[in-house]
Amino acid sequence: MEKLLDALLLGRAKFHELPMTGRVVLSQLPLNITLLLVLLIVLMVDAPVAATAGFLWGQAAAAALLLACLAVPWDRLPYGSFLVIPLLDFIPVGILRPSAGDTLGGLGLLAVFPVMWIAGSGLWPKAGLAAGTAATLAVVWWPLFSTGAPSPQQLVSQLLVPIMMFAIGVAVSVMTRSGMAQQRQVEDLLARSELRQEMLDTVLDAVDVGVVVIDADGNDLLMNRRQRELHAAALPYGTQDAPEQRLLVLDPETGALVDPERRPARRAIDGETFSHEVYILGEGPDARTVSASARPLRGPQGSRAGSVLVFSDITEILEAVKAKDSFLGSMSHEFRTPLTSIRGYAELLMDDDGLPAYARADLQIMERNARHLQQMVDDVLAAATGTAAQTLRSPLDLAELAAHAAQSAERDAASRSIRLVADAGGPLPVMGDRTAVVRVLDNLISNALKYSGSGATVTVTARDEDGMAVAEVADQGIGMSEEDVSKAFVRFHRSDAARRSGIPGVGLGLALAHDVAREHGGTLECRSVLGEGSVFTLRLPLSVAA
Repeated sequence: MEKLLDALLLGRAKFHELPMTGRVVLSQLPLNITLLLVLLIVLMVDAPVAATAGFLWGQAAAAALLLACLAVPWDRLPYGSFLVIPLLDFIPVGILRPSAGDTLGGLGLLAVFPVMWIAGSGLWPKAGLAAGTAATLAVVWWPLFSTGAPSPQQLVSQLLVPIMMFAIGVAVSVMTRSGMAQQRQVEDLLARSELRQEMLDTVLDAVDVGVVVIDADGNDLLMNRRQRELHAAALPYGTQDAPEQRLLVLDPETGALVDPERRPARRAIDGETFSHEVYILGEGPDARTVSASARPLRGPQGSRAGSVLVFSDITEILEAVKAKDSFLGSMSHEFRTPLTSIRGYAELLMDDDGLPAYARADLQIMERNARHLQQMVDDVLAAATGTAAQTLRSPLDLAELAAHAAQSAERDAASRSIRLVADAGGPLPVMGDRTAVVRVLDNLISNALKYSGSGATVTVTARDEDGMAVAEVADQGIGMSEEDVSKAFVRFHRSDAARRSGIPGVGLGLALAHDVAREHGGTLECRSVLGEGSVFTLRLPLSVAA
């Protein structure tokens, strides 16, 4: 009843939220309230009319219908059964109209209440409109037939009210159907919106990065599961929750609290855009190191509506980097030091003129394998530390470097019975890192010798070509297929022919050489035919016109 009165007085209660009985009573009340006003007017204007049988019966019938609205369990009946009430409303209207016709004209217009109810229900619109019009016609014609046979003129003169009720019914029916269609659209849009919201919440909770959306004033609008975990890690010790201003946000370099105006949330509120800014959230063993990024959030008119902050937990990544650095430092010492000693003592022994030939051959094998092992260690360390190409530049002569690299490899070529030919022309000035470029040339020549058989020829040439300094190493070795050529510069990739040959290697040398060429603004290209040999071409920009 409280909701019914609230809806009747246009309060917060919505009509569609009422139970079925409440909606039926609320739909019937306008007619009963109007009949009560009619009673008051009749008592003031012509009191004896209120005591006539017709007037009393009409008021009683309307009151009985209101009681029926309250008493009938409409929720248990089939939907639409309530329309029997507006159809029966025409009875009290038809009784009252002739009983007070001389005192209060126009009572036939009371038919508008049941007509609007029927048309506004949205059920069976055509049948309801026909029933309402027919019932209104019966209300205005019934008094004429009750006194005898009316003339055509009398019947036509009473058609105005039924026509008006028909027009009102059509208008209400059209508005109702339009409103119902719009309501269905709104419900469909609402359902889609709820589905998208659920999808967004699910996706945000599934990703392993913290996401928080704040408005222009810094209030949280959305926060996913991962961000709540990071928020908890940044809480001061002993607190269950705290505003952003009290969270422990530390500078990773100094370990001190970040200044209020440089905190990620403050910067985002100020409209700043930033990417991959590193902070530490919290203190002690539960602290997390995060990479923070922020982007402004724009409203429909392009105005700033807030910001989106994304926090990536990089704690484990940094720990892995530290572990890697520690391992590489240890590996650099533990591997390089004994290998250098082995090579040094092997070279000293080979300088002994009294060394037997068989011992000298064994020492050469030992020195060659130690050198190869040191080369692999250097490649692994260079790939791991990212020192394949340094940023320091100095004037170099690529032709001179190529000639020196070929000269340094002559002993290795002779031990393999391979003919090494060097053809370096005039000076080829380039700007680069000497150690890195020499490393590339040594790697290319070493590979050419390693994958060529006894009696083959390896050619090293240097030339000026279209404004580029070119160093080329060609061999007559095992070669590569087209598929292996396309992957020649992929780290840790080795061709099928190389793996079948049993020649040791890790597949890093060419990848590092390719990185060096690219860092120097040049290229490293490969041409190869399986079973016939390979050609590697290093191109670097000339520093002056040749």
